[in-house]
This record gives sequence, structure tokens and C-alpha cells, in this order.
Amino acid sequence: MRIPQFIFYRGSTPTLELELPMALTGAETAWVTLSQQGQTVLDYAMHAQGQTGEGSLSLCDTDPCLLLVQLTQADTLALDHGDCELQLRLRTADGADTFAPCFGWVGQARRKGEI
Repeated sequence: MRIPQFIFYRGSTPTLELELPMALTGAETAWVTLSQQGQTVLDYAMHAQGQTGEGSLSLCDTDPCLLLVQLTQADTLALDHGDCELQLRLRTADGADTFAPCFGWVGQARRKGEI
């Protein structure tokens, strides 16, 4: 059994903070993919290149080692309740990197739809 590294509920508007091992500038590109059961559900991209979610992926204004993934209600409602996998990819002037996935859990909301 995996211990979730993040938890949020369907219909919520969470901000996930991803701490990086290096500082980024606005010139780099990052992608975050949320998947369930091996299928991509949401993609977020810095500079909105190839993004499918309504939320955003941005560099924190005060910490260049912190990426912020802001999900909307529509985004979290697109996910089923249960296990969820998050993977980060980066492209910098030095090359590209793919990070090991983080595992999380999406909780069920008792009230359906956006509020």
C-alpha cells in the first residue's frame, strides 16, 4: 500500500507545491501530468503550451525552487476518486529531465458538480 504524497477532493481548488532540487527562471519550461489508471487526465504547462487543464502551472514569485500547480473545480471534477499519479518534466538550457512520479489520492465529493 502506497502512502499518498498529496490528497485533495473532487470539486476543490487545491494548489500543489512542487519543491525542485534546483532554481528555475522564467525561461525554462515545465509540464505536470496527472493520470489515473495509466491514462492522462490533465496536463499543465508553464507558458500554457499543450495544456489541457483550466488551472495553471507557474513558478513561485518568492521561491525559484517552487512550482505551483493550481487546479480549478472543473479540473478536480475531471478526476475520478481514488489513486492519482503526478509526474513533472522540465526542459532547461542544460537539457531535459523527467522526475519520478508522486502518488496521491483524490477524495469523493458528496455534492456533485461545481459550486
